[in-house]
Amino acid sequence: MGDKKRVTIAELAQELGYSKSTISRALSGKGRLSSETRENILRYCEMSGYRSKTTLDKKWMTRNYNITVVMPSEQEILEIPFFYNCIMGICNAAQEKGYHIILLSLRVGELQPLKSILTQGKTDGVILMRTWVTDVTIEYLSAQSIPFIVLGNSQDSTVQCVDHDTVRACKEMTSYLIGRGINRIALIGGNIEHTVTQKRLAGFRDSFTLFGKKPIEKLIYLNCNIKETVYNAAEKVINSNAECIVCMDDKICCQVLEKFQAIQVSVPKDIKLVSFYDSYFLEHCKPAVTSLRFDEANLGIIACEELIGRIEQRTYSSRVYTGYKVMLRASTR
Repeated sequence: MGDKKRVTIAELAQELGYSKSTISRALSGKGRLSSETRENILRYCEMSGYRSKTTLDKKWMTRNYNITVVMPSEQEILEIPFFYNCIMGICNAAQEKGYHIILLSLRVGELQPLKSILTQGKTDGVILMRTWVTDVTIEYLSAQSIPFIVLGNSQDSTVQCVDHDTVRACKEMTSYLIGRGINRIALIGGNIEHTVTQKRLAGFRDSFTLFGKKPIEKLIYLNCNIKETVYNAAEKVINSNAECIVCMDDKICCQVLEKFQAIQVSVPKDIKLVSFYDSYFLEHCKPAVTSLRFDEANLGIIACEELIGRIEQRTYSSRVYTGYKVMLRASTR
């Protein structure tokens, strides 16, 4: 093929039938451009031996401007506000930067669909939307030469994470209760293998330590993953003369209120109620529920921007935490 000759953008545009601005965006890697057009231009330059006046960086040659978002495959997962809002934030940030989103749904421990995408070179980076205490997906991605980021936390300190400041938020909320003299506090939570469950539990326990106290262990109910287990936990809590129930998320909180209505328990007269997560599920609850509010869309935006920073070899942060608001409402009066 001989030595690669240097040509102008105008000459490339004429040769390929694209505009000069399109050629420029393809060579620089900046600006919006379809992955197909970009690949066509870069492949032509590589295969034909052309060189532009500025040397083509190899990283632009292999980039396809796709980001894979891995989410759980649980039934009706998109009805959970956290995942829907995060995905919308990720999509908006990706579009702004000229990237496309590949949405991949995986069961626990399932890797083959993700391996297929990476093996075929279809993606420039990966965002994991849920993490586990023992996470085979993180282990797999850590062994690959591809940027990835997790929404949540990882026990591996080398993994880049973007997360709500969950431990601090849960600690502040529980401390508010203890500071009001409420000591018999029950906790109802979900799957103990989810890192978010671990973080909420840590914040709950830290608040008691702050006051030189210990939580009542028999009032902590975890792995309440279905309505029946939440109902059972709520009834046991009432029979234990607890002063307040802290629910780890809004879905559990709604189910607790359903059970209370069935057995004629009044909130906050008979028992106070708190949720560590606030969404539209709680909007029509009576009484209004004291809860923690997070901005999931902003979390998705930050995660996507941080990942693109890694892909494009710019500065990025190893740990990013977003803020929260404590929403004090009638359920704790």
